Amino acid sequence: MTRTIKNKAELKAMIRAEQEKLPVCKGTCFGDVCWHAPDDSGCNWQLSKMEGENSSACLEAIGAHVSKLQAEFNIPEEAQRG
Repeated sequence: MTRTIKNKAELKAMIRAEQEKLPVCKGTCFGDVCWHAPDDSGCNWQLSKMEGENSSACLEAIGAHVSKLQAEFNIPEEAQRG
């Protein structure tokens, strides 16, 4: 499946919009959408660490939404570090 390219800001906004709908995510945040070399599924990004009192519960609650976005979208390639 070919993924549409979205910039990081667009993906962050889509994920944060989903977070705002979920009471369990109140007071939580993630730092960024982080590029990595494509994995076995072809996805080239992941969320950075989630922070906040209910971070684990929030991450679980938004997990299906993030997985759906990862199946649909990639971010522009970046230079691999190290």
